[in-house]
Amino acid sequence: MKQSITLYDALTSISMPSNKAKAVVDAWECDVEKLASKSDLAQTEKHLKTSISELGAELRALIKEQGAELRASIKEQGADLRTSISTLEAHNKIVKWQFGILFICISVPTIKMGYEFLTGSL
Repeated sequence: MKQSITLYDALTSISMPSNKAKAVVDAWECDVEKLASKSDLAQTEKHLKTSISELGAELRALIKEQGAELRASIKEQGADLRTSISTLEAHNKIVKWQFGILFICISVPTIKMGYEFLTGSL
């Protein structure tokens, strides 16, 4: 308030009409009320630091949780992959046996025909 009176006195001393000087002082007071003091800024800074710290802790917890979920998912997919590989290996063994049997089924009659051909022509 003291500064408002000083400003009003300064304006009236340079021949500014009283009503205009009062309007300038009122506008100045309105603007000054909106300004933040050092304590306001310090309180806001403290609040922001606390908020950032809390959010950081929450973010770290979420990252840790998601990391655990990701590891569990990778472990599950690894088990599924090993199961699939075992199944494919079993199918591969069956195919090998099938080729072996097919080879025998073709080879035995061919050898027999060859033997009969050779023994019959001698």
